[in-house]
Order: sequence, then structure tokens, then C-alpha cells
Amino acid sequence: MAFFEIQNLHVYYGFIHALKGISLTVEEGEIVTLIGANGAGKTTTLRTISGLLQPQEGDVRFNGESLLKYRPHEIVKMGIIHVPEGRRVFARMTVQENLEMGAYVREDKDGIAEDLKRVFKLFPRLEERRGQLAGTLSGGEQQMLAIGRALMSRPRVLLMDEPSMGLAPVLVEEIFDTIKELNETQNLTILLVEQNAHMALQIAHRGYVLETGVITIAGSAQELATNPEVQKAYLGM
Repeated sequence: MAFFEIQNLHVYYGFIHALKGISLTVEEGEIVTLIGANGAGKTTTLRTISGLLQPQEGDVRFNGESLLKYRPHEIVKMGIIHVPEGRRVFARMTVQENLEMGAYVREDKDGIAEDLKRVFKLFPRLEERRGQLAGTLSGGEQQMLAIGRALMSRPRVLLMDEPSMGLAPVLVEEIFDTIKELNETQNLTILLVEQNAHMALQIAHRGYVLETGVITIAGSAQELATNPEVQKAYLGM
């Protein structure tokens, strides 16, 4: 039994068949990346896992239990936390208020305070700007805030959608170093959707290539990085 699993998932937007029977697994403590072009179905996959979309067929299972019977907020309580594309922080709330919103399902005040300290240690710039409105932060700082807010929920599985989008190269390196650190130091399980296949495959254990709603290639990160089709389509080689 896999820690986290998608089985034969079919999802439609009206008459558009967005996901066409995809299956994948993520074991506890792994970083698994899902790479593909725009419109391939990557974000749809994460939105379905989070309960924001309902599949017409198939299943999403966590520790052997189907998630399809749960609402999005219940899935969050189970520890499956989505960091959406485009960061989507609460622009008119402060940095600290955004982080506290990440802990809205929790009641352990002492634990929340400790986790806030951990987030500030991981992202010192957020501590410097804790009273600043989130909408006034730079793109990189907003991405740090989105990750920090997710960590305040004490995730068991972190779903990350295009964390490098729109960031300068130096900040992309910093964000990916942070993702790797979270996995290595906290044994955090991560499903990473990312167009920057080169960076994603550097930190992932395994990966899947998604093309127009179908998984076409699967394997270890090393296997994907050396696959001629992946190199040509996604690595610019």
C-alpha cells in the first residue's frame, strides 16, 4: 500500500477531458515531481487531490483511505496542504497574520508559536517583515510566505504548484534549496508540479511526465534527466 496514491483518475472541465486515467504513487519522505507543458493537467491533478475538483472516475488515496469523500477543509486537517500556483497570499493581511491563517485548523497555541519560530528561522526575511502587508512583498518573499503558511498547518504531504514561477534565477535556487531542506530535515513528503524540469529533477527522487492528461514517462529523477525525449522537450537539450 502506497503512502499516497492516485488511481486511474479521469477529470473533465465540461466536455474537455483534462485527466485521462492517470495513476501515480508517492511514498512517505519522497519528493516526486510532475513535469509537463502548460495545459498538460498538472494543476488539475493538484486541485483534484485537494478536493477542489471532483473526478468522474478513479480515486485519490492517502494511507489507504479514499479522499474523495472529504471536503477541502477536511483534507487540510488530514495534513495534505496545497501551495497554489501564483502564491495567492492574503494581500491585505500582514506577514504574521498570513502565517497564523495557515494554522487555522489547529488549537495547540504552544505548538503554533513554536512553528512560527521555525518558519522565521527558515525564512529570516519574513521575520524582518512580519508586520508588513503581504501584498507589498516581492514575488520571492510572497513565495516564501506561501510555503511558510503551508508549513504552519504541519503538513504530512505538501502539494507545490509551480513554486519557481516568475522568480529571478537566484530566488529559484533559494526556493528549491528550501524544498530540499524541508524534505531532508523534516522527512516531508512533497508532490512538486514544476515547469522548470531541470531544477525539479535535481531535487526529486522520482518523476512523472504528463502530456495532455496522460502520463507518458515515469522513473527515477536520474532516469528522466537522461531520457532523450525528456531532454529534448523539457531540458532544452
